[in-house]
Amino acid sequence: MRERMNPETLRESAILSVDPQSADKGIWRAFLIAADIQGSSGYYPAEVLQRDGSRAFPAGTHVYFDHPTGSEEVERPERSVRDIAGYLLDDAAFEEGLEGRGLFSRIQFTESAKPLVSELARIVGLSIRAAGQIEETPSGRVVRHISEGLSVDLVTRAGAGGRLVSMTESATSESPPAEKDGAASQGSAATIPSTIGTGALLSEVASMKDTLGDRIEQLSVDVARMSQQLKEAHRETEKQARQNQNLNETVTFLRDRAEKTDQKMAESKHLGDVLTELLEAGLPVPSMIRLAKGWQPGQDLHEQINHEREYLKKVMRDSERGALSAEHRESSHLGLTESTSFSSTSDSDLAEIRDLLAGGAL
Repeated sequence: MRERMNPETLRESAILSVDPQSADKGIWRAFLIAADIQGSSGYYPAEVLQRDGSRAFPAGTHVYFDHPTGSEEVERPERSVRDIAGYLLDDAAFEEGLEGRGLFSRIQFTESAKPLVSELARIVGLSIRAAGQIEETPSGRVVRHISEGLSVDLVTRAGAGGRLVSMTESATSESPPAEKDGAASQGSAATIPSTIGTGALLSEVASMKDTLGDRIEQLSVDVARMSQQLKEAHRETEKQARQNQNLNETVTFLRDRAEKTDQKMAESKHLGDVLTELLEAGLPVPSMIRLAKGWQPGQDLHEQINHEREYLKKVMRDSERGALSAEHRESSHLGLTESTSFSSTSDSDLAEIRDLLAGGAL
C-alpha cells in the first residue's frame, strides 16, 4: 500500500572506469545508477531505469567538479561554467553485463580536467543528481520516476574504501547475489572494484552513511532556502512597515491641515458675523472702530453696542447743552463731528474695522 509520493532531488554514487580505446582522449565509461539496488536516495527498480534513463540523462548532460553547496543551490541553481568538467557522450542506456546491471554512459572530460581525472581516478568518484518522485512505503523509499537528470558530479567521497566505485559500494541488493562461476567472478572483480565478498554488514553500514550524508546535504539545502525566504519576508515586512509609516504621516498631516482650515473658516465666519452686526447697528464709523479695537472673542457684542449707543446719546446731550469745551472735544478722540453725521461706511473703513477684529481674534 502506498503511503505518500514526494518530489525530491536524487543523489547517487556512480562508477567511473577508463575506456581502454579512448584513454588519451579523456573519454571514460560511467556506471550511473545500478538497478534493483537500495541506493542512498531510495530503491531503484530496473523498470524505472529502463523507462526514464535515456530521457533523464541524454547526451550532453553536464559533468561538474563537486556537488553544489546548499547556498549555491539556492543562489545559483544553474551552476557555474567554471565548474564544468565534461559531458555525457551518449544517452544513458540500460545494460546488463560483467560491469553491472543499470544505466551506463561515456563521459568526455575537458582538456583541463583530463590530467586531474587521470591523476585522481583512484581516490575520487562520481555522484549523479536528478529530480524525481519517491514513494514512501512500509518497506522503505522507492524511486518511482526520474523526471530530469540534473548533473553528474566528480566528488571526493565515492563510497566505501574511497574508490571511484560509489554506487555499488554504498548499495545493498534486495537479495543475496546469485553464485557465479570462478571465471566470471574474477572477471568482474578485475573490471570493477566492489564490496562483494566484504560482507553484508559493511555494505549496509556504507549505505547508511551515504544515505545519512545525502539527507543532511538535502537538509542544508532546505535550511538555506528557508533562510533566504525568511530574509525576503523580513525585507518585505520592513518595506510594508515603512509604507505604513509614510501613510500614517500623510494622514496625520492632512488631518491637521483640515482641522486648521476648518478653524480658519470658522474664525472667518465668526468675524463676518461680528462685522455684519456692527454694520447693522447703525453706529458712526468712529464708534465701530472704537468697538473693533476693544473687541475680544467671547464678548457680548450686542451689549457693547448698546453701551456705545448710550454713550453717544450722553455725548450728544452734553454737546447740545454746551457742557463740553472745544478742548475736551478734541481730546476725546471720539470724533464728535463725525459721530453726529451717520455717513455711509467706505471700503477703507471696512478694511480697517475687519483688520481690527481679526487682530482681536488672534
